[in-house]
Amino acid sequence: MNRQGKAAAALVFLLFVACLFMNCRAQTDRETITALIARMEIQVEKRDVNGLIGLLAENYRDFEERDRAQTAAMVKEYFSRYRGIVVKVLASRIEIRSTQNAEVETEVAFYSGAASAFKKLIGFSGTSYRFRFALQKAGVWMIRTAQWEEIPLSGLFPESLQILREMFPDL
Repeated sequence: MNRQGKAAAALVFLLFVACLFMNCRAQTDRETITALIARMEIQVEKRDVNGLIGLLAENYRDFEERDRAQTAAMVKEYFSRYRGIVVKVLASRIEIRSTQNAEVETEVAFYSGAASAFKKLIGFSGTSYRFRFALQKAGVWMIRTAQWEEIPLSGLFPESLQILREMFPDL
């Protein structure tokens, strides 16, 4: 191998090692929890009840004492009533309480697929919710408890309102 070939091979190897270290870095708990919230968004839009329920801990309970099975039935019923569900996770506030526990407040906008396609024409016509989750870590982060409430636009976190304004300038 000539001198230029050796230099190129060394450069490729160094780039490979750098990429390996950058990609192999373990995610922080905050990053992992953010990814869990993003997976929830995808599961809802895909109408994947099993995928969504798979994110709940075995001892899960919501604010009305529904367990995993009861929550799955509720989600199936919701999916049967609405078509073209579009979810936009707005702002999330994550508080890591310990290596095993975290609390999350996240705001979510739900709207129809038609509203998504014509958002510049019709403005925001969705519904906003604030979800509060207690998470537990047993190998992976899972949702142990959940509660939610519909909130008016005036009740959104400032950072959530900013995201909506970027999506719907006439808001």
